[in-house]
Amino acid sequence: MGSRHRVVGEALRGVLEEDKVALAVRGFDIVGGIAIIRVPKPLEKERFLIGQALLRSLPNVKTVLRQVGAVKGDFRTRKLEWLSGEHRTDTIHREHGCIFEVDLAKTYFSPRLLYERDRVAKLCSSSDSQEKVLNTFSGVGCFSIMIAKRSSKAHVYSVDLNPEAIRYHVRNVKLNKVKGRITVVFADARHVTEGLFRGCVHRVLMPLPEKAYAYLEPALAAIGPDGGMIHYYDFVHAYKNEDPVEKIISKVVEKLNAQSRNFSMQYGRVVRTIGPNWYQVVVDIKIT
Repeated sequence: MGSRHRVVGEALRGVLEEDKVALAVRGFDIVGGIAIIRVPKPLEKERFLIGQALLRSLPNVKTVLRQVGAVKGDFRTRKLEWLSGEHRTDTIHREHGCIFEVDLAKTYFSPRLLYERDRVAKLCSSSDSQEKVLNTFSGVGCFSIMIAKRSSKAHVYSVDLNPEAIRYHVRNVKLNKVKGRITVVFADARHVTEGLFRGCVHRVLMPLPEKAYAYLEPALAAIGPDGGMIHYYDFVHAYKNEDPVEKIISKVVEKLNAQSRNFSMQYGRVVRTIGPNWYQVVVDIKIT
C-alpha cells in the first residue's frame, strides 16, 4: 500500500469500523485538486463520511467526487456525485512539466496513463527525423501536448469527436505554449484517418481501448509508404495462467495478417489492471 493510501487509511480509522477501512481505500484517483473514488456497495451509506475524511487527509485535494458506474459512451464520460469540498468538476492537473485543464464530468482523463504519456513522448523526442503524429482519440490533449513539448521535430494532429474535449484541448495548447506544433481536429477519427491522413503519417496513437480494434485498419492506412509506428491500446480478459500481452498480440496479428503491409511487434506491456482478470494493454506495432 502506498503512502497516500496509508494516510487515507489512518483518517478513515476514526470514521469506519476497522474491517471496512481496507475496503474503502482500495482505489482512488487524484486529478489536480479533485479526488475521485469508487465506493463499494456495502459502504454507500458512509460515502459522505469517507469523502470528508479524504478531504481532511489530503491537503492538496479541494473536492471529493464519487464515480457512479463505468466510463461509457462515445465521449468516454462518467457520472460523478459530489461528496465533499468545493462543488466543481473542473480542475488544473500538472504532469511532467505540462498543465492540463480538464472538466471530469464532460471529458475523459486518467492520471493512470502518466507513464504511457511519458514513454511515447520520449520515443518521439528520440526520433532523428521530422514526424507527423496522428492522435486518433486525443481528449483534452495530454499525449499530444507532451509530445509537442518534448520534440521540436514532431507535428501532432489531434482528433476527437467530443466538442468539450476539443475546447479544453485548444485551451491546453495555449497554456503549454505549443501553438504551431499541434493541429486540433474536431472530427470522427475513422473518417479523417481513412481520408485526410491516408498514407501520410509516421506515428499513430490509439489511446481508446474500447474502439481501437475496430479502428486498426484505418490507422494502418494512415501510415505512409516508408512505414511507421502504431501505439495500440486494448482491454483484455486473462486468467492467471494467461499472458494479457500475448492475448492482445494474437488478436492484433490475426487482423493485420489480412492486410498488405509488413509489420512486427516491437513492445508490449500491461498498462494497468481494471478489474478482476481484466487488463489494459499496450503494444507498439512497427509497420515496414
